[in-house]
Amino acid sequence: MSPSWRLLCVSVLIFTGCNPQPPSPTAPAATVSPAEYGSGGYGYGTGEITFLDAVATQETPATDFAAVPMTTADGRTITLKDLAAGKPLIAVFTRGYAGSICPYCSSQTSRLIANYAEFQKRDTEVVVIYPLEKPEDTHRLNEFMAKVNENNTQPATQVAPFPMLVDIGLKAVDVLGIRRDLSKPATYILDEQGAVRFAYVGKSLADRPSVKALLEQLDAMKTMPAGG
Repeated sequence: MSPSWRLLCVSVLIFTGCNPQPPSPTAPAATVSPAEYGSGGYGYGTGEITFLDAVATQETPATDFAAVPMTTADGRTITLKDLAAGKPLIAVFTRGYAGSICPYCSSQTSRLIANYAEFQKRDTEVVVIYPLEKPEDTHRLNEFMAKVNENNTQPATQVAPFPMLVDIGLKAVDVLGIRRDLSKPATYILDEQGAVRFAYVGKSLADRPSVKALLEQLDAMKTMPAGG
């Protein structure tokens, strides 16, 4: 190597911090991988949020959580049994408000809203449950819905087409044993008789069934006898 080239290489190394490796190109936004529960909190991934298209039911809860009283957005007491009214029902437990609005929860809820017509075609009701520790936190549901509507580019005051409930004091969460800052993400499908036919409790914030997975579970239930 000629002296002039050697001098040029040394200059470049000094200018770049003596790192002979070229800078890595900016990585494209990655699909979010399941963010693990953290100690006392949750971790968040980066990139586009996606949920699971291929899921199998976990062990269904033995407890009749559909009879646990919860609260509607306008302050009425109601149970999932009341809302089912002889139809299949999908109950989705979000994280709830534990100091911030969970982006996975708002994304999941916005997709349920956007695809609600598909659930209606299957004569199925959808209920999203927002766990809260104290009655004075109920206004957090409005903040959550504002974020959901932002995802769906709807007015901030737009109401969901299905019931939004709050689980004050984590009564239903504790009956199910899914408490974790405040709740693990969990999805249950109840049949016309109120029996749990599908249960899925996420191991992380992103570990949730997609809309596609829920619709496939409903379609499979039509061909499967109760208790099958």
